[in-house]
Amino acid sequence: MQQSLATVFVGREAEVEALVSCGRSAVAGRGAVVLVEGEAGIGKTTLLGAAAQQFSQLGLQVRASAARELQQDVPFAAMAGWLVTGEVRPGADSDPIRMLLDGADQAGDAAATHEFALAELLLEQISAWCADQPVALMLDDVHWADRSSLAVLHRLSILAERLPLVLVLATRPFTADPAFAVLTATLTARAASTIRLGALPDAAAATMVREMMGSAPPPALLRQVAGAYGHPLHITELVATSLLDPVGERSDTAARPAGSLAEAIWRRVESLSRSTRDLLPMAAALGPKVDVSELAAVLDGHLMEVWSAVTEATEAGLLTMVDSEIVFRHDLIRHVLADRLPTSLRSDLLRRAGLVLQTTGAPIERIAYYLTIGGRELDSASLQWLLSVSDALIVRAPELAMRLLTRIVDTGGLDTATRAGLIRMRTRALLWNGRAEQAEATLRVALRHRPEHADDPGLRWLLAHVCHAQGRLAEAVEVAETALSTLDLSDSDAARFLGLCALDNFFLERFAAAEQAGRRAVDLGRQSDNSLATGYGLMALGAVRYTQGYLAEAVEISTESLTVLEDGAGSDQIDPYVLYAHCLIELDRPAAALEALETAIGHNRRTRGVYLAPNLMAEARLFLLNGRWDEAIEACRACLEVPDVLGYAPVAHSVMALIGLHRGAPPPGDALDPDDRLGTAGYGYMHPWVTALVHETHGNPVPALRLLLETYEDLAGGMSASTLHYILPDIARLAFDAGDEEAMGVAWAAAEELVSKQSTASRSGIAQLCRGLAEKDPDAIFAAAREFARCDWPLYEAQAYEDGAIVLAAGDRGADARDALESAVQLYTRLGASWDIARAVARVRRYGIRRGVRGPRNRPKTGWASLTETERAVAVQVADGCSNADIAAQMFLSRRTVQSHVSSILAKLGVRSRREIAASRPSATR
Repeated sequence: MQQSLATVFVGREAEVEALVSCGRSAVAGRGAVVLVEGEAGIGKTTLLGAAAQQFSQLGLQVRASAARELQQDVPFAAMAGWLVTGEVRPGADSDPIRMLLDGADQAGDAAATHEFALAELLLEQISAWCADQPVALMLDDVHWADRSSLAVLHRLSILAERLPLVLVLATRPFTADPAFAVLTATLTARAASTIRLGALPDAAAATMVREMMGSAPPPALLRQVAGAYGHPLHITELVATSLLDPVGERSDTAARPAGSLAEAIWRRVESLSRSTRDLLPMAAALGPKVDVSELAAVLDGHLMEVWSAVTEATEAGLLTMVDSEIVFRHDLIRHVLADRLPTSLRSDLLRRAGLVLQTTGAPIERIAYYLTIGGRELDSASLQWLLSVSDALIVRAPELAMRLLTRIVDTGGLDTATRAGLIRMRTRALLWNGRAEQAEATLRVALRHRPEHADDPGLRWLLAHVCHAQGRLAEAVEVAETALSTLDLSDSDAARFLGLCALDNFFLERFAAAEQAGRRAVDLGRQSDNSLATGYGLMALGAVRYTQGYLAEAVEISTESLTVLEDGAGSDQIDPYVLYAHCLIELDRPAAALEALETAIGHNRRTRGVYLAPNLMAEARLFLLNGRWDEAIEACRACLEVPDVLGYAPVAHSVMALIGLHRGAPPPGDALDPDDRLGTAGYGYMHPWVTALVHETHGNPVPALRLLLETYEDLAGGMSASTLHYILPDIARLAFDAGDEEAMGVAWAAAEELVSKQSTASRSGIAQLCRGLAEKDPDAIFAAAREFARCDWPLYEAQAYEDGAIVLAAGDRGADARDALESAVQLYTRLGASWDIARAVARVRRYGIRRGVRGPRNRPKTGWASLTETERAVAVQVADGCSNADIAAQMFLSRRTVQSHVSSILAKLGVRSRREIAASRPSATR
């Protein structure tokens, strides 16, 4: 019986200490990223294992995973091991991460938002872990990582320094993958630590041999070890080979040399029984992890015989067991064994595995992989299996699904229904992989050149959605209207096409056509019990009323659409929450609006919806209005990370530029110009608004006023009308300073018209502000300030006090003007709106009024006095023992924002832990 070798770890003390140092930094709240580089078999995995033990002793929560060569096409497979330990999302009724990874719901029309959803959930989960205690995330064999995991690692490497996190990545050097190159470039730019594992020193190699042997090694073995040049795996295999010889035969001449690593590995295998030697190459060909019962099924062997062979190989140190799965101790061992099989035999084995495992409940991506590389046409049973799992397969392994469906879609002898089903699935797979042009080409070829598919409503529907998904809304409407006029559609299919026409006509600002199609969609949808089509119609009708300013009707319709679509939303990416959330923002219900937006964002993540960007932009808008500007910027940045199908990136840049201008930042030079997509249509005033304020900062108020007036006139009848009133106070202010009574009248009339459709605190505030400036009535202006305070619009409240100060100053009421100015400055100071403070002071100075000095002008840079109001509130709760999750819930912040505040607090207070924050807390705040 061959002896089992214990793992021996020597000669890496400096590397372990470097990792432990990073762990200590994470415990102190300063994150770190470490890249461990080294060739195969050099000891990366063993180093990570030793570091994990040290991290645990330091109090870090350790989570480890490893990428696998055969899972490079499976999104997020490399990170799956991180989710195995403990509850993924404590307190949740379901696990959205696992649901999305498993593809439990139906495949949608694009992978990008699905992957964004998973990436966001994973990053949120990591932040939640870090909120509980410092964390060590370890990922081995990153060179095999799938691109989705690499994208998350790229973002995580940027966030890590703000979290109590040490991220350890082990990889082979010189990886050619472009996505991996982006990650390593980021790590280099951020000065991440790099540990390069080289050969063991001679003394360490000798110690390793002696400890593995349990006695002094024979000279012949030491000569062989010298030829391994300090390579730990090669040394291990040489020692293992030496131990095969009976004790009496070990001598300088008795040991048969095993030169290369492959020879040493096979020498060890040769000592095993014949059945085990036969089994190992076939198990190796099936992949790095194989379930024992599945292996027995594929080899058509008796389970006990397979277990016996696996046990023997495990005792020999070639395999390890993880539950019921066998795992090769090293990929090099697996490759050496797999290469023993002839190519034809390996192909037959993999094809048989794909057939047999269909009935065993094996992971569908593993079966698809075997069928893909089997190289033959699918039999009828495999074809039916593929059709039955295609939705989940597209989600879980999109590249595999695309390759498999592409290979078989033109197979001869298929009936029309089966081929149409395969075309639909291939189209979805192409869309999921971001290949919309290929998806469209597939559909158009099928519709034009295969007469049997020309009248297929499902293919026409997919074509309309391909156009919709690419932002070509007019073409989507054309495809839908052609189907309505040329196909013999059921009421249910007709309702669906009408609903799409209604929504896209709305987005194209064809409001009359949208309303007409929407009403027909609702009627036919209800008659045919098609909740999805009914929902489309209601969404379009509600959106039209919202844009026209009738919020009560819009919220009523949106509430009905939520009820209708409770079980009807699916792969078509309709968002039943977006309209409701927008209505709540305009009805001055910020808490309810934020809750609805979080639900909307979550819904889009689960369904891969194309409305992630609009909802994130709406969240940014809400934070902008409520004075939560840092969170508005964070929402804009999140919006920029979403695939920009609908054109919201320019809007996000404009909102960040707008905040920057108010805070006194230089005018933006890199903001994206608006285009003709949905984002610009809905927020068409944002870019001109920024441009107008840039004019004003340059001392050119006249062109600023002219641009805002032209913008209002151009957009008043379009999609932007729902929020166009945001610019009216600036129009009124600039017009007052310019003495332009006509422009003030335009702003006042527009605001009053909006109030006549739906009175809210914010709308009433804007109307009273515009009237107060037009009539030089300070009481009306201060009434506006009270309305803005009631709806929590602090910038507008501050502007009202500023304008009130100007009107009072113009009426020779200097003391009252100074008091109003101070109220404005206090509000502006809370926002960090330094440009507005300077403008307000300059405006009243024209009337001979100067602001008195009240209180300290400059906030200290360190200590509790240096904290902002938000930071002080966070610090107090930290000192009270609240977790980041608790603080986020109490203050309506995201966990990531809370963590950013905590990091800033630690830096300003000059402390290293949450406990020290509590210890440094002034008695006045207790």
